[in-house]
Amino acid sequence: MEKNEQLLHEKFVKFGANAKEWMRKCVLLLPEVNRYSIWKKKGFGSIYEYAAKLAGMSRNTVEDALRILEKIEDKPNLRLVAEQKGLGAVRPVVSLATDENEKFWARKAASMSKNTLETYVREFKRQEEERLVRAPLDAVTETTASRARPGTDASGQEEVQAVKTATVEIKMDLDKTTAEMLLKLKGSGDWNTLMQELLRLREEKLAAEEPIPVVNAKRYIPARIKHHVLQKTNGQCAYPGCTKPHKILHHTRRFILEPTHDSKTLVPLCTAHERLAHQGLIEHEQGEPESWRVRQEADRDKAIYAVDRRVMQYRRSRELQNEGRAWDHPVEGNREAEPAWFRAEGEEGEAER
Repeated sequence: MEKNEQLLHEKFVKFGANAKEWMRKCVLLLPEVNRYSIWKKKGFGSIYEYAAKLAGMSRNTVEDALRILEKIEDKPNLRLVAEQKGLGAVRPVVSLATDENEKFWARKAASMSKNTLETYVREFKRQEEERLVRAPLDAVTETTASRARPGTDASGQEEVQAVKTATVEIKMDLDKTTAEMLLKLKGSGDWNTLMQELLRLREEKLAAEEPIPVVNAKRYIPARIKHHVLQKTNGQCAYPGCTKPHKILHHTRRFILEPTHDSKTLVPLCTAHERLAHQGLIEHEQGEPESWRVRQEADRDKAIYAVDRRVMQYRRSRELQNEGRAWDHPVEGNREAEPAWFRAEGEEGEAER
């Protein structure tokens, strides 16, 4: 890019950032403008006309802003994040935030991009739903087990197990030959057993083809290892339930600590789940992906915490540089400048590690 072209780009980015900032300030004023009917006193037919003619806001933007700002009116920490990053930063958590947990959700909203936060909220909700479903079943299982005696009827346990074994219906469009072959393989058995057997055979084949790890390696991942890792998930994100295409091959054992490319510790992840991994928010990360869950806070006692923090600092500084802005983000900025509520429980006054 020519020098004059770069200057034009930098000007556009600067003016664009300023436009976003002023629009954010206008949005935050809407509840007060509406409360005091300033739009009516100035001769406008509605707050929507007022916002459209004076700030170029759409009706949807105004309605969304009034809804969100009403929900966080009594939540000062989320309000602060909204002032710093805009309403989009808090939109994913407004339905979850309460007086008791708003500091927690404010920290997450401040430290994550919109995409990463939406992914975290989705996984968080899914785990909560699973917990609520499992809790009464676990209680029944415990009660049934305590009552059972050798030689007695265990039908109660079987009923609980049947309830806890969830099934999912999958529709497949197959050509005639493939469908006939599968029907023969199934025979008098059931589809679930057949699919488990086919998956087991596939896993055995992949295990037999496992490439030798490359130790003391450079950053470049050898093609044979990359190909093998992607085969495991057919190129999709390895996080349970995620069907997005992978964007990054992630080292569950951080490369800077162990400069090794091993297909057992390399996993394909979408951008959002890779960001969650580097924020230390995936539990059992070094285990099999099937056991992964999101956690509430990172484990600051692990060596990878310091590594992950530097990764996130570097990425944030690059993002802000591309946007033509200074590095003022509370998570990856100066810890001394962070508001006290931003720090996780037990982290007050903690020095940089």
